[in-house]
Amino acid sequence: MRKYRPISLINTGGKLLEKLLINKINHHVHTNKLLNRNQYGFIPQSSTVNVAMAVKQYALSHIQQKKYVIMVSLDVQGAFDAAWWPSILCNLRALNCPKNL
Repeated sequence: MRKYRPISLINTGGKLLEKLLINKINHHVHTNKLLNRNQYGFIPQSSTVNVAMAVKQYALSHIQQKKYVIMVSLDVQGAFDAAWWPSILCNLRALNCPKNL
């Protein structure tokens, strides 16, 4: 015997709204060049390979100059879920993100 579950469209609608908002925010941020050039996460056509190559190039150039290179890497699980929304809204306002978003 199979158990049937009801179909819920709330998640689909929420995902659609989220996608629309993030596209508009990304357009604003990229058009106005508001991101740091070292930002790799959440950037189209950017991947961990790009980060690895940038780190390698940075380390090699400093090693050739006989300098020390220290790297700290963090992967904070669930960081987005625990983000403080008032701070996010404040930062969006500081970046002159359109108010209709």
